[in-house]
Amino acid sequence: MLSSFSECKRNLVDGNLAVLPTETVYGLAANGLKSEAVNKIFRLKGRPANNPVILHISGLDEARPYAVITKNAEILAERFWPGPLTLLLNKKNIIPENVTASLNTVGIRSPSNKVFRRMLNELAFPLAAPSANPSNRTSPTTSAQVIEMFGSKCPPVLDDGQTALGLESTVIDLSSKVPTILRPGHVTTGEIEDCLSSYISTGHDNLKSGKFSHKSPGNNLKHYSPKTPTMLHRSLGSCIKSNELHRNELVLVYSQDAVERLNKFECTTWSLSEKGILEEVGRSLFKSLHEADTQNFKKIHLILLVEGDDLSLAINDRITRACAKQD
Repeated sequence: MLSSFSECKRNLVDGNLAVLPTETVYGLAANGLKSEAVNKIFRLKGRPANNPVILHISGLDEARPYAVITKNAEILAERFWPGPLTLLLNKKNIIPENVTASLNTVGIRSPSNKVFRRMLNELAFPLAAPSANPSNRTSPTTSAQVIEMFGSKCPPVLDDGQTALGLESTVIDLSSKVPTILRPGHVTTGEIEDCLSSYISTGHDNLKSGKFSHKSPGNNLKHYSPKTPTMLHRSLGSCIKSNELHRNELVLVYSQDAVERLNKFECTTWSLSEKGILEEVGRSLFKSLHEADTQNFKKIHLILLVEGDDLSLAINDRITRACAKQD
């Protein structure tokens, strides 16, 4: 149910859950220092215990009690915080085991959403807040999507409209010798390399090989999935040649030109951006998957983008996992 700021704050102080907006997706929040409160996140989401959650704080100084802050962490926080970058660092003992899936590392992020930051500033503890959806379902970018997915079990929801970015944060592992991107997002490998003046490993081949790291959330082989069956295509051309486009099926494309190329087929076509602007595609992707689930399509066709050192890597990561078979 939609609730006020004060009601959500009271729930969090009492050790219960609240749904809060971030600039990426809506988060299911709880006191990140209370194991019992964090357990409520896992139970409501049906989240596996080996999938850690990210700890949200207002800034770098607030992160120091919870993690070992390295020089690289200071540099990246200065450049990208508050914003969609999660730093994976060696944890301190104050962090509950269920936050980190019993690992020695913890993911920490400073979100830029003003509502979430106000909540952090009024609380005496950090917030654990994974995406506010049942495990492996599509992440929510509106409060209505959260309420639809959780139904009568939904905790109080603080509405702030559609999220600004629509995709989860980049996660970079700074706990090892070579910094490694564990989950791509709006902050790209190139931007991080420029900032640190050093090589960054992407770990991008892990998805293709079926490997994934439990050190970061969002890395299950199947993730971000709508209820409607999905089919992945390597390109628009291969989608057209597949002879798989039928009535009552949806194709998500990235420009109006692509819509026109599909006009001869009986399928429905939605464009995530008029002119192929990646930021628009990223903001619209999860929203469109949620909308498609309400339209009773028999299948959703998703098409890989040509990858560069930009948001295309994150978008392809999400749609590939959305179309993967259950791991």
